Parts: sequence; C-alpha cells; structure tokens
Amino acid sequence: MPENTLPPDVVNAIVRDMDDPRYPSRITVFCDHCGTEFIGEFMVSEDMTSTERLAVARAYLVKNKGWEHTADGDDFCPEHAGSGAKTT
Repeated sequence: MPENTLPPDVVNAIVRDMDDPRYPSRITVFCDHCGTEFIGEFMVSEDMTSTERLAVARAYLVKNKGWEHTADGDDFCPEHAGSGAKTT
C-alpha cells in the first residue's frame, strides 16, 4: 500500500483546481543495496519527464525518510544510507 505523502485535503484542492496541471501519481523507489522499496503518491504534471517525476519522490525520501540519493543515480534506504554500499 502506498504511503500518503500529501494530506488528502491538499490533493483534493490541487485536483479540483482546473488551472493546476498536477495530478497524483504512484511512484516506487528501490534501495540499490537491499531492494527495499518505498511506494508513495506524489503530485506530478504531464509536462514532467520520468526523471523529473522520480526526482520528486527522491527529494521527499531524502528530506523526510532518511534515504540517500547519490549523484550517480543510486538510492539507499535509511539502513544503507551513508554506507557507501554499491551494487555491482
């Protein structure tokens, strides 16, 4: 079950605003060390690329959940953040 990353009243306000191009989207991020996954609902827009949409989820995880995202594109869950763990 995805985590509610935005309060329902915020989602409802955005969805009801016909001038707001954002809509809820389910995004999954995987830990590149252990495979732990985070599934959440995020507000994205149609003009965003898939990379930009993933960046929304990554930013949330780094800021709120203790995840780490590296410059080379790896994601690490809180257990492996800062460990320097890499998959080969």
